[in-house]
Amino acid sequence: MWTPSNRHAGGVTLLGGLLALAASVPTRWFGRVPDDSYVFDPPRFSALWIERTVVPVVAVVAAVLLLAGLLALFRRDRERMARWQRWFAIVSVVGAAVGTLATLLLVSVGPQGTADPTAALNALLGAGLALLALLLLLPGLVAWGSGYLRAERPRLGAALAGGPVVAFLVLSVNVAGGVEFGPVGSLPVVLPFALAVVVVGYDLWERAGNDATV
Repeated sequence: MWTPSNRHAGGVTLLGGLLALAASVPTRWFGRVPDDSYVFDPPRFSALWIERTVVPVVAVVAAVLLLAGLLALFRRDRERMARWQRWFAIVSVVGAAVGTLATLLLVSVGPQGTADPTAALNALLGAGLALLALLLLLPGLVAWGSGYLRAERPRLGAALAGGPVVAFLVLSVNVAGGVEFGPVGSLPVVLPFALAVVVVGYDLWERAGNDATV
């Protein structure tokens, strides 16, 4: 029976990081966003059509590929992890799974917003699960990454521990500090996290064998 190798997992994880970055590109970069009747029936391949049709799919695929990458990394290195690092890795994987479910729920809300009761419930559940995913992923990835730093794997350790922290700090500046990112949208928040995912994918690709030391 064929099973995906670490190199395959590295490739899809790299793709996941790039898709996460693509999903955060501001809609206005694709053209003018209509503000008239076209809002309800936007032309195909217009900025609004891309936002409603393409971006949700890209976001969900990116979340699934991220989950797959973390699972592959855990599978490859779990036997050589310290017990505490292994538990934090499990917390991170669970957080990624919760985040994937949150993404699916938030995407399902669609352009109708919360006017529909089912959409409103999905939005509420999605927001709650997104917060839970953040609470799991942030400490989980920081601890998981610190284990690689202690084992002299600075690139992977810095990506896992640093990427989410930088993204969270940028988000905090945006929300709590009231700093607007203007035309770049959410890119400053997503960029460090997406780069961390790319590094994880590259590490899986480069150290494809199961004998990769932690």
